Amino acid sequence: MNFWNAVVQSNTFNFAVLLLIFAVLYKKLNISNTVERLKQDIIKKIEDAQLEREMAKEKLHKAKKSVEHLDADIKERLNDANSRAESLSEQIIKNAQEQVKLIEKNVQNVIVGEEKTLSSQMSDKALKKAIELARQKIIKTLEENPKLHDKFIEESIGEI
Repeated sequence: MNFWNAVVQSNTFNFAVLLLIFAVLYKKLNISNTVERLKQDIIKKIEDAQLEREMAKEKLHKAKKSVEHLDADIKERLNDANSRAESLSEQIIKNAQEQVKLIEKNVQNVIVGEEKTLSSQMSDKALKKAIELARQKIIKTLEENPKLHDKFIEESIGEI
């Protein structure tokens, strides 16, 4: 009995009982499967992270490649825009000059037309004045010389 008391009270016995409890729990809880499952989950997460890392590297590479020629593209587009703007401004200036020439031509035509109208009006006025002066001169001449009046009447009758 002493021996039994010594074993029960010793650390070795306590250690053996603890091992036995762990073994029973290990069997009941199926710790190896749980550990294996956790191990597989960790491995899968590591593989997924590596795959995502590779995909991110590929995206980065593509982004760097697309940005590589960005400055040249921007310069090309700016040059194209400048050439279009210059062409457009030249066309606008050319059209404006043509419009100015057309307006000048129209103004010249209007001036010529007005000159003709004024010339015609002045000729009409001058003709009317000349007729009026001739009439007054004829009346004055006939008043001064009544014989001419009779002569003109006879000639007019003869012509009729």
